[in-house]
This record gives sequence, structure tokens and C-alpha cells, in this order.
Amino acid sequence: MKASTLKFPSYWKTEISVRYIQVTDSNRKLVVLFPGKNYSCDRPTLHYAALAARECGYDILVLEYGYQAARKELEYREIPQVIQDCEHAIRQVIGSYEEIVFISKSLGTVVAGEVHRRLGVRAEEIRHIYLTPISDTLPYIHETQAVVVYGTKDDVFPPGLASRLKASDRLKIVPIPGANHVLETGRVEESLDILRELTVIYKEVLLGGVKHQA
Repeated sequence: MKASTLKFPSYWKTEISVRYIQVTDSNRKLVVLFPGKNYSCDRPTLHYAALAARECGYDILVLEYGYQAARKELEYREIPQVIQDCEHAIRQVIGSYEEIVFISKSLGTVVAGEVHRRLGVRAEEIRHIYLTPISDTLPYIHETQAVVVYGTKDDVFPPGLASRLKASDRLKIVPIPGANHVLETGRVEESLDILRELTVIYKEVLLGGVKHQA
């Protein structure tokens, strides 16, 4: 296994540091991790996604956003710049892979969906795991092959939005009872159980594709 750091200039006039973990030099499988607005890839749901990806034999690209590297707050009007920076980073490596999975969290679900769209590849060429999406993610969810995971106590993705998700042969929907926007509850044991459930979902997608519900 080889780990390196790829550095790219960003809109925020600082370098983005992207971790690139390669299982072998000739691997054909890649996972890309998209953090949330204030939720880095080192935090639990994405940290365990990386561990599952490595265990399943995937190379891993761990994204960082320019405003995070610059230690600045993100303004809504700057989201297109986040997308542009991520697209630039991903294009540097993605061409050598045949099997690609995007795992994204919150704001990252929008970034992942738009990057997929901009790459100009078919829906089935990139599979998605959308963790705690936001309202702006809905159009992307329904045009990709995906699993959506959300908490039933998530104020950012309330029941009214969740009801607009329609399971299909390309979309599996996984509500986590009592979980909030970071997929935790007020109890440590329950939160650890959620991480275990997420790990099962990650491996299901990574090893066997998406198992859909009717």
C-alpha cells in the first residue's frame, strides 16, 4: 500500500491537500470521499468508509475543500468553486479506474452529484453512497445509482424531504431511526451500532453492488 498527498491550487488562494491511498500500482477500483461542510473525512462516518474501502481492496481519494484548507467560512455562492476544485482533483486520477464509488456527506452529496454530472459519464459508471443529504441533493440522487442514508431526527433533512425519495431499481433508501445529521443519537452504544450498520452498507455496495428495495 502506498499513501501520498496530491496538492492542487484552489479558489481560496491556498493549496488543497488530497490524500491518495493506493492498494497496488495496478488497482482498478477507486473510492472518493467527499466531506461535509464542517465534517472532515477524519470523522467517524467517513473514517470508517475509508477503512471499509481499504479492506475491500479499493484505492481511496480523500478530498479536502479549499475553504477548509484556508480556514475560512464557506459562503453559499462559493459552492460552485468547491465543485470545480474537486472536479479538478478527481480528474487527475480517475481515468485509470474501471469501478468507482463516491461516498459523500451532507454538503459533499451535492458536490459528488455535480462532479459526476460534469465528468460526463453514465449513471451506472459511478455508484454513490449519499450520507445525510441536503435538499439540493435531490436532483442528483434520482439520476444516479445510489444508496441514501439519513437519520429520522435530522433537522437538515426532515421527513418532508425524505418522503420525496422514491426507491427504485437504482436507489436504496436507508433511514436510521433516531439519528441526527451526524448519524448519531444521544447514546454512545446506539451511535456505535449505527457505525456498525454503516460499515455493513459500505461493504455491501463496495463488494456486491447496490441491493435495492422495492
